[in-house]
Amino acid sequence: MKTIGVDLHKDSLTTMVLDDQGAVLERRDLSTKCRHQIQEYFASYGPHCQVAVESVGFYYWFWELVHPQVERLVLADPAGVRAHAGRKAKTDRNDALLLATLLRENRLPMAYVPTENIRALRELVRHRHSVGRSLARERRCLRWLALKNNLPGPTSFTSDRAQKWILSQESKFSPAHRLAAHQRLDQIIALERHVADADRAIAQHLVGEPALRQQVELIATVPGIGTLTAATIVAETGDITRFDNPDQLGAYAGLAPRVSQSGETVHHGRISKHGPPILRWVLQQAAWTAIRTDPQARRLHARIGKRAGTKKAATALARKLLIYAWSVARRHQPFHWPGDPLPQDPAASVGSYEI
Repeated sequence: MKTIGVDLHKDSLTTMVLDDQGAVLERRDLSTKCRHQIQEYFASYGPHCQVAVESVGFYYWFWELVHPQVERLVLADPAGVRAHAGRKAKTDRNDALLLATLLRENRLPMAYVPTENIRALRELVRHRHSVGRSLARERRCLRWLALKNNLPGPTSFTSDRAQKWILSQESKFSPAHRLAAHQRLDQIIALERHVADADRAIAQHLVGEPALRQQVELIATVPGIGTLTAATIVAETGDITRFDNPDQLGAYAGLAPRVSQSGETVHHGRISKHGPPILRWVLQQAAWTAIRTDPQARRLHARIGKRAGTKKAATALARKLLIYAWSVARRHQPFHWPGDPLPQDPAASVGSYEI
């Protein structure tokens, strides 16, 4: 069994090949543009080969290309691998050698590899949030133009309201502001269409994946969590039920506090912020939505806020919402507060699916 460690970059990759005794057989640098050459290289070692590659944001193409060629392909957790690096100089060859050595000795920290349907949902959801943030930015810029000219604007700069407002106030703008306002409006109209298209694509994807759709519908019963937030939670956690306990899930999302211990003294600091940033962001937004709309969530936030402050209480509530999502997905039952009657199964009452 040959063991290969791969240090993957945007333009190149470095490999280190070890035999059963850990001796280095080959060192190789390959260009990522030569996909056929990469495929032939890994196929040349035959099926009796295991490969480790570190998780980076663009590893998907490498995984799909190499996975059919080797017996075993694993994804390494960068934070865990870094702990084993020691004081060696950080070079591409040393990084690839470390991956190969840890894999051969069965000490490699593994990272989760989502299935193809989860990856597709993840890409759609991340694109939807990116477009949504661009739309919010354009609306803020148009609001800023209104403030610069001391003109009252609509409460929300949707495309139809913004268009009517610009036509009614156009003569009061300077030529530069008039040009900026019309271009901002064009961007808002286009981005609103892109948001609707992304929402439609997410809905169509979930319709074709009944298991994912059921998880999304169950998680959307948690206070403050809508369908898009539920889809984001499912996409970013992979299979949320794969976590054995809430502590693991909180640590994965970066919502667990940092712990510093020396002897009997234990200090709990700020949250670690490890894991997907978009997951923490949507949970924070869901927490504030729950505080505004759900009385029990508001009381829970007020109770925590008395000792920790308003913002920390909102973060704690965000973590609780994630745990509630994990709980309903594992129990296959809609969310309900303790003492409340069990609500109807959402899958039984939903006829068509909409974001």
